[in-house]
Order: sequence, then structure tokens, then C-alpha cells
Amino acid sequence: MNELDRSPETIAPLDQSVLARFERPHVDEPVRLAVLADAHLATRAEGSWKALHRTETALERAIADVNDRGVDAALVAGDLTKDGEGRNFDRYEQLIERLNAPTATIPGNHDVPKAELDHRVIPVEAFAERFCEDGLPARRSFGGVDVVTLNTATHPHGRLRTSHDGAVGARQRRWLDDALDDAETPIVLGHHPVMALPEHEQFSRSHFTLRDADATLDVLAGHDVPLVFSGHHHLPATSRERGVREVIAPALCSYPRAYLLVEVGPEGTTIHFVPVETPTAAVDVRLHGAGGNQVGRKVTEWAERRLAAAPLVDERGGE
Repeated sequence: MNELDRSPETIAPLDQSVLARFERPHVDEPVRLAVLADAHLATRAEGSWKALHRTETALERAIADVNDRGVDAALVAGDLTKDGEGRNFDRYEQLIERLNAPTATIPGNHDVPKAELDHRVIPVEAFAERFCEDGLPARRSFGGVDVVTLNTATHPHGRLRTSHDGAVGARQRRWLDDALDDAETPIVLGHHPVMALPEHEQFSRSHFTLRDADATLDVLAGHDVPLVFSGHHHLPATSRERGVREVIAPALCSYPRAYLLVEVGPEGTTIHFVPVETPTAAVDVRLHGAGGNQVGRKVTEWAERRLAAAPLVDERGGE
């Protein structure tokens, strides 16, 4: 265990704050969901802007906290592992088995085979069999909410063009179109964001968003989908286009190292930001982010700016 994790602060309850309040979706009987993203679990690696040496502890703390909150389900938005290493998949599986809630899981671009890797990564079919209870893509109901899970990490031809690339693909969009036909209160989960953020002007849009974002948004807007969750960017954020709300979950690995607690009820949906680090250990994570590569430095800067402005959206006036 890292020295910082021995601090007495470790046993303190995790604080939460409101990241956003939406009028939709809403259901008669409340549903509570946890959204976990970008754990990048690394059992042997250290350093980088993702503070890889602390990923195991972060995931353990997140799972323990989710269990304490008694959620109806946990949505895992991909990038379970550092780079799809067998040992990291094994450890992730050991840890996630501690979760007391059902899970809906999708792969991220770090969980699938890529040409530049020098080790074998399980194909996405094997990932789905191992981690996705209902296959991939899938639709599952938790209370009055229909969660639709997509694979954005594997192109139709089976490989990513770049290490960050993502797409839904025509075949999966047709499936999505059918799956949304009779979904009364759908929430869609994908690893790669559908909508671009203002900060994307400093990088290639495809570095973060879906390659086929416009076509995918056509389907979502056509079915009046109220909410989409994604990860990949490591930046807590929310966007809206054509009536569709998207929330990017913070990463469990990099600053600010947190997950989302989502409460859907009769009045609408509240998104809570739940950090998984003690204040002392969070300093170490931030220093790794601020001292990392260009992406790491910018994500750290943007995350701090977003959190300082929270709640990012409040459609219900704080009620």
C-alpha cells in the first residue's frame, strides 16, 4: 500500500458535491446509479499523469463507497485496465466482485487489442463474455431506468486506427435505433463522448469524441434520449445538443479521481461528484497530473476549472 494510503483520513467518509441537476430523466420510484470510469488499473506500473501507482487503491475505495451507498446498479464506462494486461484484468475482476450491486460494463480503448502493444489483449468478444452480463451491446433495466450499453472502443473491422480512437459503427447504430424504440426512460452508456467540449480546440476532436459522433447523435436525438454517460476524457463535464444531455464522468485514476452518484427520481436527475481520495493523497495525484504530458496538464487544469464552477448545470434551481 502507498504510504499516503496509511493516513487515518483513509477511513473518513467520502464527501460529495452536486455536479449537475437536470429536469430529465425522471421516474416515479427513485433509482440510484454509480458511474465509474477510467480506472486504468495497473498492478505493477508507477507514475505518469494518471498516477498509476495509486489506481488499485482508488478502485478499492470507490467500490467500498458505492457499497455503502446502496445503489441499484453500477455503470462502468470502460478503460478498466492500463493497457489490457492479463494481470490487470484479473485484479480488476477480483476487486469488482466485491461490489454488492449489479453492474453494466463496457470496454474502453485501453481494454482492447491495439497494434502498438507488445502483449496479447483479449478480443472484445472475450471481454463481453467475461465482464458484460448481457453481452455487448445490451439493454438492462434498473427500476424504471433502461440502461443501454455500447461498445465504442472497437471499430467494425476489429481494430482501432489510433490508440484513442472510438466509433459506434453503422451496425451498432441500427441496433441502438431498435433498442431505443420501446425504452421509456433510456440512459445510454459509451466510453467515448458524443459531444465535443470547448477545450477540444487545443487537440484533435477525434482524440476525445466518437469518429461517427454526428451519426450517433442523430439516433439519440431521434429517440429523445435524455441522458448519455461517457468517460475517456478524464474530465467531469456536461454538454447538450439537440435536446440530448451528456455527462462525462471523472476518471478514477487521474485528478480529480472520483466517480458519479446519480439519483433519478420524480423531480428529475441529480448528479453527485464523489471523490475517492483523502485530501492528503489528492495532492500527490494532482502533482502527477500537473507535471505530466500535455494532455495530463490540460485535463488537470480543466478539471479544476470545472469543479470550481459546480454545479455545472442546474435546471431545477437547487430544489
